[in-house]
Amino acid sequence: YAADALAEMARRSCDEEANEPTTEAAHTDPDTDSGTGVAEPEGAAGPAGRAEPSRRKPTRRRAGTHKVILRVDLGTLLRGYPIEGEVCEIAGFGPVAVSAALDMIDTDDPFLTAVVTNGQKLVGAAHLGRRPNALQQTALQWLYPSCANEACSAQARLDFDHRADWSRTHFTVLDLLDRLCGHCHALKTRQNWSLVDGRGKRALVPPEDARHPGNAMGPPHPPPVRC
Repeated sequence: YAADALAEMARRSCDEEANEPTTEAAHTDPDTDSGTGVAEPEGAAGPAGRAEPSRRKPTRRRAGTHKVILRVDLGTLLRGYPIEGEVCEIAGFGPVAVSAALDMIDTDDPFLTAVVTNGQKLVGAAHLGRRPNALQQTALQWLYPSCANEACSAQARLDFDHRADWSRTHFTVLDLLDRLCGHCHALKTRQNWSLVDGRGKRALVPPEDARHPGNAMGPPHPPPVRC
């Protein structure tokens, strides 16, 4: 937000300089000038002794005129490619490659919105920034008044946690967010602990636990023994 504010200040400053009225040469029209050959400065006193207000027009920013809506199934977005029955398309255009969709997300185009689905079920409108937007934050605060770890009762200074790292996905969707206290968040980030699959308060388990999402496929089968 601070960087956006700084860029906006610079943009407005440039706009104002571009709209500065240039200093006119000395007036020679006897009907409009006293013949002194000196241009009156802006805001000089008028005939009645009152200061003339500046007539500079306020600068207006032109609003955006387009919006691109990307619809993609959650599994496709996480996997990187669609399977039968899944969708990755731009509304009004048609199907696009997942790589193209990810390239669009990486541009941080403010007019791009991602609608994430699971079949015909709407999972949510994905926010393309790192932090949850206001609506997502409210939903998470309602779902998690305390740390999502069922063994933890912390209610203050909870962090918004991405189940799939934002540095890899570059999108923020409600179904992939939890709230964790600083200690539990550190266990997840630094020691590969993870919440078991589900929603709401649930167990936070170490990587060797069978319930860890990374162990969902189970241990690899040993190769067959040949006689």
